[in-house]
Parts: sequence; C-alpha cells; structure tokens
Amino acid sequence: MKKQILLIPAVLLISSCQTLQTPQSRSNYAAQTEERRIAQANMNRLNGRMENLEFEISQMRQDIDAIRMQFDARCAAIEQKSEADKRQIIANVTGELERQLKTAQPAPSSSPGKTSAYGYEHIVRPGETLSTIAKAYTVTTQAIIDANKIKNPNVLSVGQKLFIPE
Repeated sequence: MKKQILLIPAVLLISSCQTLQTPQSRSNYAAQTEERRIAQANMNRLNGRMENLEFEISQMRQDIDAIRMQFDARCAAIEQKSEADKRQIIANVTGELERQLKTAQPAPSSSPGKTSAYGYEHIVRPGETLSTIAKAYTVTTQAIIDANKIKNPNVLSVGQKLFIPE
C-alpha cells in the first residue's frame, strides 16, 4: 500500500507538470502565436502583390503586342510610300530625259547641218555619246558608225562633225 500511496502523488505530479504553465511560458506561446499570425498576414499580402504584378505583366505584354502591330503597319505604309515615291521620281526623270532629247534633236527647217536629202550633220557637244546622239535622231548607233567610218565608237571629240543618216 505504501507503494500505491507514493505512486498516486507521482502520477499527480507528472500530470500537473504538463497542465501547469508558468506565466513566462504562456507569454512565449502568445508571442509565437502573434508572430505566426503576422507572418501569415505578410504572406497573404505578398501573394496579393504577386498576383497584381502578374496581372500588370500580362497587360504590358498585350500593350507591347498592340504597339508592335502598329509599328509593323507603319513600316509597311512607309515602304509603300517609298516605293510610290521611287516610281514618281523615275517617271519624272524619264520624262525630263525624253524632253531634253526632243529639244536636243535639231529641227530640219532651221538646221544648217542638213547636207542632203539623206541625213543631217551633227556637231558633238560636251557630254554626248554615240548612243544619245543616235537616240536623238532616232537612228541606230551602227548607222552613224557606218556613215562616218568610226573606228572606235567610244571616242568622240567635242566639236567633231558627224553625218547622221535618215
């Protein structure tokens, strides 16, 4: 019986150790609980900010895609305009060259160079080539070469007289 009496206080002592808390351990437990609650609130706040940032990134990607499409459209419009400008410049230059060739062609009535019923006399001016002269008179370069017995068609002298067959 003595053993039983000793056992009962020992059991009571052990069980009371677990349930009894000191004021310091209770405050530690409360502090830890508060820290966990604050950490959870911070984590929730960070998760919310991360979701907002992901949404903003998605919006930015959509904006970038829209800007890229506008940029591509503008580049295409500029290329089309550039091509149209090139065609216009070529047409203007061609028209000016044709006008100059027509004005460079001597009129038969005022041309003192007419030598016979078969052609004209032409005096070579600076910058003229055999092909520009032939084009001005609407004859072939070979016809001028043959009529003037030209040995080197690449060499013409300013002031040189050429017979241009009709």
